[in-house]
Amino acid sequence: MAVDLDGTLTPSDTLHEGVLIYMKQPVREVVGLWKPLRAGKAEFKRSIAERVDFDATLLPYNEEVLSWLRAEHRRGRRIVLFSAADQSIAEAVAAHLGLFDAAYGSRDGVNLSGPRKLALIRSVLGERFVYAGDGAVDLPIFAEAERVVLVGPVPRLERMLPKGKMVERRFPVLRPGLRTWLHALRVQHWAKNVLVFLAPVLGFFNATGLTVLQALVLFVAFGLLASATYLVNDLLDLSADRQHPRKRYRPLAAGLIAPRDGAAAAAILLGIAAALALLLPIGASAVLLLYLVVTLVYSLFLKRQPIIDTFVLAGLFTIRVLAGSMLLPTGVSPWLLTFSMFFFLGLAMVKRYAELNRVVQAGGAGVVSRGYTARDLPLLLAAGVASSFAAIVIFVFYLIEEQYPSGLYHRPEMLWAMMPAVLIWSLRVWHLTVHGRMNEDPVVFALRDSFSRVLGGICCVILLMAWL
Repeated sequence: MAVDLDGTLTPSDTLHEGVLIYMKQPVREVVGLWKPLRAGKAEFKRSIAERVDFDATLLPYNEEVLSWLRAEHRRGRRIVLFSAADQSIAEAVAAHLGLFDAAYGSRDGVNLSGPRKLALIRSVLGERFVYAGDGAVDLPIFAEAERVVLVGPVPRLERMLPKGKMVERRFPVLRPGLRTWLHALRVQHWAKNVLVFLAPVLGFFNATGLTVLQALVLFVAFGLLASATYLVNDLLDLSADRQHPRKRYRPLAAGLIAPRDGAAAAAILLGIAAALALLLPIGASAVLLLYLVVTLVYSLFLKRQPIIDTFVLAGLFTIRVLAGSMLLPTGVSPWLLTFSMFFFLGLAMVKRYAELNRVVQAGGAGVVSRGYTARDLPLLLAAGVASSFAAIVIFVFYLIEEQYPSGLYHRPEMLWAMMPAVLIWSLRVWHLTVHGRMNEDPVVFALRDSFSRVLGGICCVILLMAWL
């Protein structure tokens, strides 16, 4: 039996994964791939394989296919791996799985695909062979095989087979559904974008119907950008996510969505967000672009810089507040932005502390991919709590310096009551965090936590009472 690799043994594509790993290299190194790309696909695959640290143990595999192949192997059937991936990749996968009698891949400038793969299969296995494959590129081999094993879009493949071709086994793989895509796009995190309404709500006397409409467009644009950058982040973090106890279940890491499809979806979302940005004031559109640039730089580099990464996360939240401020004629409030920066810096510290504490409690030394060790726990705790208290102080200044004399509220003194509510929530979050009971994303926690929702409702009532 001849067995394909990409799309058959694994739902992913090893070349795409190698390119994504290499994208983390300096720009000059990435640009240097142009030369092997011009030399042909086989040379490009070889160049990528030589430049990245490929780990066959981290690939997502089709366990149903593997279980059947292992059973056939135990029965004494000869099974050989034939892949268009580089020879080194094919050998690494074969060594990891331990069920192939030999492994062949692209080498010496020859891309092992289509007719070239068929010729090699015949030279190794003879004229009578069974072939397990997954796509239209395998049709020349399906046509010449005695029997075929279909993996993936089985009904479509069967329609393309020559009439009368015997199918030995079928392993259908469903395309990712809406629920899978919603998980990959992290739609639940769109709730973070309500921050674009913060400035318009606090200054709603200066807001118009057009402002409200633009705020809604801005909310959707931020959501699309966030989902696109989440996809990019997951594509660049495939290896790390597969070693994480929770992140390995993300659709891209688990192989439920192919890297190529994830990249295409990210490009589409970015295009729609760009179209929506044209409907906004130029200031808000510029902030959207800033958000995109900072997020991409964070995914490529800054997320691995300890402490700096928390400032970037806080900045990404503050950028949302800044974008909403751009919709108002009164302009940007420096006190509001400063409050946002300190408040969300505290939450970023919560996220990193919870992640690091979980690893340490499990016996680990630290979060290597983030650059944090167990010694950083006291620092994260101290800096996070200090940031939370600093945010409260800045909030009081915001009330005294801007809201009291602004005339926007009939009873601005009522706004002071929001201060203890925010402080109680911040201290409760840290209490749960140091006791190991905090979700790694405190914003998601706040949306699910009933006590947090009650405090949020109280703040809304206070705001209304100050206005009436």
